[in-house]
Amino acid sequence: MKKSLLLLPLVVTFFALWAVSASAAFDDTVRVGLRYGSSAMSSANLENDEGSGYEFGYFEADGTFVSLDETDETAITMSPAGRRGIQVTVTGTDHVLYESGEDTLGVLPMGRDPVTWFRGSRYRGGFEYTVSGGGLQVVNVVDLEDYVKGVLPSEMSPSWDLEALKAQAVCARTYAVMTTKHASDGFDLCATTHCQAYSGVSGAEDSTDRAVDETAGECLYYGGELAEAYYHSSDGGATEDAENVWGTEIPYLLGKEDPYEAQTSIPSYSWSVSYTWEELTWVLQNSGYDIGDVVDAYVSEYTDLGNVYSVTFVDSRGNTLVRTGDNARMAFYSTTLGKNVPSLRFSISGGTGGGGSSVAVNSASNTLSSLDGAAVISGSGGLSRLDGEHHTAISASGRETVSGGGTSGGHASRDGITVTGTGSGHNVGMSQYGARAMAEQGCDYIDILEFYFTGICVR
Repeated sequence: MKKSLLLLPLVVTFFALWAVSASAAFDDTVRVGLRYGSSAMSSANLENDEGSGYEFGYFEADGTFVSLDETDETAITMSPAGRRGIQVTVTGTDHVLYESGEDTLGVLPMGRDPVTWFRGSRYRGGFEYTVSGGGLQVVNVVDLEDYVKGVLPSEMSPSWDLEALKAQAVCARTYAVMTTKHASDGFDLCATTHCQAYSGVSGAEDSTDRAVDETAGECLYYGGELAEAYYHSSDGGATEDAENVWGTEIPYLLGKEDPYEAQTSIPSYSWSVSYTWEELTWVLQNSGYDIGDVVDAYVSEYTDLGNVYSVTFVDSRGNTLVRTGDNARMAFYSTTLGKNVPSLRFSISGGTGGGGSSVAVNSASNTLSSLDGAAVISGSGGLSRLDGEHHTAISASGRETVSGGGTSGGHASRDGITVTGTGSGHNVGMSQYGARAMAEQGCDYIDILEFYFTGICVR
C-alpha cells in the first residue's frame, strides 16, 4: 500500500553502505550505468529480494540520498511522464505511487542490507533514473566494495585460487576509483567489458566475497599516486609496454616475458583466424579506413618482446595502410563476420611479408618501385597506363605475373591470409590466467601484482 506523501521537511537518508578502510582517500560510491544511450528503457521495473519497500528522492554528488517519499510496495515500475518528469507505479497496474517533476529520480530500497532485482540480476545499493531520448537511463548507485563484489565473479572464475581472486579484486577496485569514462553520461563506469563486467551480486560466491573483504580498501599505487590497473585474459607469452600498445608511456605498465601462463590450462590459448582479401577489404572499409581492394597484409614490425607493433595492409594500387599498437589487432575486428584477432601476439601467413622489392625494366639497373601508373607500349606501338600493381607479362619462358608496390619473395596468396597467435586481450598489465598460475604455485596476491606492475605498492 502506498504511504501518504511526506509534507514534512526533507528527510536526508545517509546512504551508509560504505565499508572501506580508513586509509582510502577516494570517493567510496560508484555510479554504474546499466542501461543508457541506445539501451535506455521505455520503463524499468524493480522488485525487492531482501528488504521491503522503497524511498523516492535524489542522490547528492557524494552518494547521500535525500528522501522525499516512500512506499512499502515491493514491485514498482518507473516510466517517463511528460517531457521531464518520472512516474512510479505498482508493477502491472496503473496505480501511481509517486510523481517527480524533475528529469532525474533516485530510488533507494528500504530494509537492512537490501538486495533488489533488476532485469534478472540482483543488485545492492540504489538506482537513479534519468529521462533520456524518450526513455529512461538506469544507473546503479552502489558502495565501492559492493561494486567490486559484483565485478569479481564476472571477471574471474570463483573457483580459482583465493590469491588470484584477491589480485583481481585489487585491480577491479583501483580501476573503479581511477576511471571516469562515462562522466559525460552522468555516471562513472558502464557494466560491460568496455569498463569492467558487472552484474550486481547475482554471481557472487563466498570465495569472491572473501577476496574482496580481505583486500577491503586496497588499491595499486605508484610514486604515492593511484595507478591504472589494466588487466587482460592472457598475454600469450609476454605482456607489453603501454607505450607500444596505446602510445603513452606509463612507467609501471612495462612488458615482460611471462613464464607462468604456460604452467596452467588456458582454454583457446592458441588460435587461428582466416580472411579472404574480399573480407579484409570489407572489414577495413566499413571501419572507415581509406583503402582500396586489399591484396596484401603482413606484420611490419614486432616489439622486443615478440608482440606485434604494426601491421601493413596494401591495396591493388600499391597504397598502404599501417596500423600500430592495439589498433594492429582491432583493425581485423568485425562483429558482422564474427571474426577478430584476440591478442597482439600473432603472425600472418598468406601475405608477402613486405620485404620491399622493385620491378626491373629492360635491365637490372633500371627498376620501378611501383607498377601503378607506369607507361607501357603494346606490340602495335600504342601507349597506355597500368592500373594497379599486379599484371601479366610475357617473358622468354612464357606468361608470368609481376607485381610492384613493395611485394617480395613471391606473391600473396589468392585466398587471403591466416592470422595465428596465442593469448587474449591487449597484453598490458596483469594477465588473469598468469595470476591464476602464480597463485597455483604458491604466490600471494602481492607477488602477483608486483610481477605484472613494475614498481607499484599495494595499500
